[in-house]
Amino acid sequence: MLMFLSATTLAICSFTSSSNSFPDLEIEESIVKDLPVGGAYLIFAEKFGGDVTRKQIEGQCELEVRGCAAGSRIFTFTLKVTHAGKTVSFDSKSNALTQEMQKKLRSLQPGDEFRFLKTKAYLPNGKDVVDVHSRKFVVV
Repeated sequence: MLMFLSATTLAICSFTSSSNSFPDLEIEESIVKDLPVGGAYLIFAEKFGGDVTRKQIEGQCELEVRGCAAGSRIFTFTLKVTHAGKTVSFDSKSNALTQEMQKKLRSLQPGDEFRFLKTKAYLPNGKDVVDVHSRKFVVV
């Protein structure tokens, strides 16, 4: 099996022989676009997106990064919250949620959602920067 990787595309080629004769090869190719491969990912309330309860949101005051070197730290992100059909955004220049962000997240009701965007982290050397992938959270 051959795999070709780029920042936004993953192509997998596999070759199988025909049941009648070995020289006849069939080629299968799958391309998945806009699927991040590897890299750092954001953790909030011990989750990488998906369903989250109000109880899990309570007491959360910072974001974690996993999937890269231990000691990496988020230094910027945007929190986008959709509550009762209205969307608001908040910006941070650290890994900490502001009091305003925490208050907004605690006010969410089932069906509301939020997402962390434009998230970046420093690697432990304090110089190299990585993009941090995240998924949407939905309050249940």
